[in-house]
Amino acid sequence: MSWDWVPARPGEEDGSDGGPSPALRRAVTVLAVLLAAALAVYWVTVGLRQQADACVVDRPDGVAIRDVDARWRWVPPGYECVYATAEEDVARA
Repeated sequence: MSWDWVPARPGEEDGSDGGPSPALRRAVTVLAVLLAAALAVYWVTVGLRQQADACVVDRPDGVAIRDVDARWRWVPPGYECVYATAEEDVARA
């Protein structure tokens, strides 16, 4: 990526600004993007799975494990706990 379109800061006109080198700035940017991606993957794999497992753990009294369903919802992203009712049990049998 070229940063030629960015105007020089005061004192940078000659190219000797004394700040971090472009390679260092690029490396820090790449590391920050990779860290953000790793956190997003962790959230999707671990955090959301815990949310789905919590549906089973936090089910109401008298609801069997087989009657618990965790359905994905897009807004807000996560799982929605759905518990079977008596009518659904009759239809399932």
